[in-house]
Amino acid sequence: MSKVKKNDPAKQVESVTIRYDLFDLPTAQHKAGLAGLVLQIRHMQEPNRRVNPHAIPEIVEITPTSATIRFTEESIQGLLDDLYDSCMERVQVKNKWKDAETVEPPREIEETDPATGKIKKATLFVYEVLQPRGSFLRQHLPDKMDRTKDWHKLWRDMLWNIPRGRPTTRIPFQQRHEGRPCREGADAWKELLAVQRARQENGFCTKEVASSLWLGAQAFNAEGVPFRGRAEQNLLLHFWPLTVLIFVPQRIDNDGKSEFAGYTLAIPEVSHLENFCNDYVDLLHNLSTEIRGYRPTEAIIDLPDQAALEFMSNLTRIAAHRVRKKTIHDCVSSVEYVNLVKIGNNIKFTASGRVAPRSSLLDSYLAIAGGQKQPTPYRNPLFRAALLLALLRGRSDRRWYEFMGPLLIERPWSFFVHAEDSPWLQRAFAADAAHKFASEWERYEKERKDNMPLNEQQRDGATLTTPELPLLVHRLVREYVQRRAEDKSGHKWEDFKDKKKTDESGRTRIDIPEGYSKAKEKIASSVFLEMRSRREQDFVEHFTATFCSIKQYLPEREYEVVAEALLKNPDDVKTLTLLALSANS
Repeated sequence: MSKVKKNDPAKQVESVTIRYDLFDLPTAQHKAGLAGLVLQIRHMQEPNRRVNPHAIPEIVEITPTSATIRFTEESIQGLLDDLYDSCMERVQVKNKWKDAETVEPPREIEETDPATGKIKKATLFVYEVLQPRGSFLRQHLPDKMDRTKDWHKLWRDMLWNIPRGRPTTRIPFQQRHEGRPCREGADAWKELLAVQRARQENGFCTKEVASSLWLGAQAFNAEGVPFRGRAEQNLLLHFWPLTVLIFVPQRIDNDGKSEFAGYTLAIPEVSHLENFCNDYVDLLHNLSTEIRGYRPTEAIIDLPDQAALEFMSNLTRIAAHRVRKKTIHDCVSSVEYVNLVKIGNNIKFTASGRVAPRSSLLDSYLAIAGGQKQPTPYRNPLFRAALLLALLRGRSDRRWYEFMGPLLIERPWSFFVHAEDSPWLQRAFAADAAHKFASEWERYEKERKDNMPLNEQQRDGATLTTPELPLLVHRLVREYVQRRAEDKSGHKWEDFKDKKKTDESGRTRIDIPEGYSKAKEKIASSVFLEMRSRREQDFVEHFTATFCSIKQYLPEREYEVVAEALLKNPDDVKTLTLLALSANS
């Protein structure tokens, strides 16, 4: 029988106490992990869980920026066993899996093709697969949703495709399904003991970090430097998946069809531990229950940056209801986002960044993307994405068109002007452009009225406040398209502009004669192609020759604004011209 050495540290140390400080943690993932650790411990302490108290770490103290946790060998094993708990669940797929047995006979179903609207038949195959249980998230996420399409399913899919995409990374879940303790528990206790020994020598204990815990980690980087972290901080990386929101960016191909491009994770950089833990639980409860396709509607975004804005928007709404005048700054200092796509067996980072909260930024974001109680006025995902890019990366709040140029030039022209063969999803682009110009005109009129003395509304027939370049270009294009459509169709705008009709959806709109409408579309599409194909001086000459071929009234100051823009920033004028043609098609 082997003898135990009296100085064996594994037998002498009964508990290890770690104080985590937000200001000492190196990344947002670690800070999110600390919040996840606190939430996981509290979840295990709930009476309905009936977890053995000895299997739960003790939260000795928690402050706004720190948490002190006492671990024992039994409690850290119990903690990670609960985190990696798993179950077998049935999934339905339309493609048969190789070398896998179904648990039910295949069955045929009828479904509607979203592209054609026709009913078609499909075969469903049912398999049993190992799934993370995620009991903390399951308890707090909305439960009035289809379990095959809800937020919990999205979390499971992300976990299985990104950090746990390889079978070897799922071993802890497999061990728990088989009723065995997960290996992470024993490893974590050994590392905490090493931390305790290093403390006694006034040092640190570092260990390698697996890519299944730290996004982007690898054994060695390109320079041969290993990925290592302090052992007690590495423990936190088990828990960040509990405190991130997952989104799926949609990508539009040149046929106008949309597809999901990987997963975007919004990772909070926690600044107040207690506030965040309280608000985050409420955030989970209040996520939207609407579903589009097979994903939650609120999880579908137009570009990866939007994930950070969505997280902050949801958190702000919860914080505002909890305490009067409380802001998101009482919870997080920023939100990081990272978009990851699985290609074969490799995980690729396609976008990453950080967004700091500002009330003006969030207000502008909601005006573009909308929210649960504020629907978006923009229906086209490409238009929304360009507006969001201008909001986040633009040089000025007024340059909302800054990122529209490449979009208007590179995509098929039928995406932007009304045509019979325009993809159904893209027909909204022209309506969105028209709405944007209309809202800019409303803003201009309001500012002009607010800033101008009552006795000086006009001088020599010209307003004292000069419209900005987008409005001037829009006016020139609108006048040209209307006059040419009148000449071609024989219908005068003044004759029917006040006639209204109600369509099948109940909306009231102008009763436009069919001949005028078709002439307008043809003129707008023709000039759109002419303008799009020209560059620099060639564009400037064609712009003046086209839009000055009819009588246009421009006061001297407005003429100077357009002329200066054509000389100094012809690309801006080109972008605005194409947008105005889209809006007037």
